[in-house]
Amino acid sequence: MFNSWLPESQDRLPLTWWKQHPIYLAAIIALVGVASMIVTAVLGYQVIGHFVFTFDQAFGQLHIWTPLTYVLVNPPSLWTLLGCYLLWSFGEAVERHLGRRSFVNLLLLLLLVSPLLVSVFGLLGVRSFSCAGMMQLEFGVFIAFATLYPRAKISIIILTIDAWLLAAVFVGVNALGSLAARDWSSLLLLAANVGTAYAFIRFEKGELKLPTMPKAAPKARASAKAPKSQTPTVDDILDKISRHGMQSLTAEERRILDNASDEMKRRSR
Repeated sequence: MFNSWLPESQDRLPLTWWKQHPIYLAAIIALVGVASMIVTAVLGYQVIGHFVFTFDQAFGQLHIWTPLTYVLVNPPSLWTLLGCYLLWSFGEAVERHLGRRSFVNLLLLLLLVSPLLVSVFGLLGVRSFSCAGMMQLEFGVFIAFATLYPRAKISIIILTIDAWLLAAVFVGVNALGSLAARDWSSLLLLAANVGTAYAFIRFEKGELKLPTMPKAAPKARASAKAPKSQTPTVDDILDKISRHGMQSLTAEERRILDNASDEMKRRSR
């Protein structure tokens, strides 16, 4: 199914074109984010609340769709619009660099890491955490861009700044805000999304390897040849007599020679 939806031959091609401009998957997702603001406003918070992910709602009320639908809960906001624009702009650059298949893998990881973390804390008895909105997803994509292109110049009004520095500022400000409000859920979700995006790009660039199980040491191969016998033959003993005389023989060699002589006598009878 993955190959049929995302064929490898079209991995780095745009999904479609609009007025001779290429449209990538990142742009489609950004437009879905804008549309979700309208849907949230029309349905109202009481209805749209059924799409929010919480541990009790997902596992207690069996709202099994919420690990995927929580990103569609986006109240109308200029920050949401800005986040969708950043997803379109920076996500498109990441998608072109990685290819669409790897970009989808990144999006799926960023989509699921927050519900997974909330579920872990729910199992531990902390059930006040929730996931709603696509801000964390958008922020994770920007972290991926900054990891890919740390020296890329980004212009903000009259200021031009490196991507890695802007990412560090965003992470620092968000972390300090969560720390000041003692909002530990936001702080942990921020760390999970930033870490996931950073580790994924490092892995795709070959700078990070997954741990592997150590291989068992191969057993030493048995020698193909049998060890040479240490018992001397009659020919060896006769050769030794011709070179050093009878007095040079050991008791074992004399016994072998005597046995051979007796054997020859029996055969001659």
